[in-house]
Amino acid sequence: MKILREKSATLADLLPPETMAHLRKAGSTKTYQAGRSIQDRGDTWQGVSIVNSGQVVAGNTGADGSFLASAILRPGECFGEFTALLGLPRTHSLWAQEACSITHIKRAAFMDLMDSDPAIMRALLTLTLLRNYELLDFLDSQRRLSLAARIARLLLTAVEGKSNTATVECRQEDLAFMLGVSRVAIGKALKRLEQQALIQLGYGRIFMLDVAALRDCVKTEDQFLPIEVNPNTWAG
Repeated sequence: MKILREKSATLADLLPPETMAHLRKAGSTKTYQAGRSIQDRGDTWQGVSIVNSGQVVAGNTGADGSFLASAILRPGECFGEFTALLGLPRTHSLWAQEACSITHIKRAAFMDLMDSDPAIMRALLTLTLLRNYELLDFLDSQRRLSLAARIARLLLTAVEGKSNTATVECRQEDLAFMLGVSRVAIGKALKRLEQQALIQLGYGRIFMLDVAALRDCVKTEDQFLPIEVNPNTWAG
């Protein structure tokens, strides 16, 4: 499954390498094969985990069997902070999208390190605020933008550089998982974008024929003034 997401800061981006080394040394590292479960919704194990390699999918399965993917965690990202700090149960199931290595740090050891190094607390606070910022933007788009525009926004996260064309390996089922809508609704919205010559549908991939026009498609619906985010802002 392909999960599209804008690049964001990770714990490893915000902490010095030596601090990350101390965190990993304080925990135990496990390797998970592709498809292996890492945690279940409702788990109460108190600790923080760091993805060292591979990719981890976070999502939930409904009572009717439907699945909604929430995010993909990349190397350097962490999870479980609110369970470690607040004792709250985990809200999502996680499993390895591919073979991955994860370090699990028990609450007591993590708290000791956090108390001895204020940089860890600052990094966690920064990550929390960034995630809240991303969540508010996502919720706003859900309320204001059409499904076609939301798909366009998602596809544009895969564009790198200044090229006006791009290809993303992503199935329509993956888009349905990410946006929490039916496969039929995704198909109809993609057809509208294809009829406008903005994209071309392929087998397991989507060709963006005019990136600039695809961005204009989103801007046409988005009546708010755009906000430019400088990734270097959170580096300090």
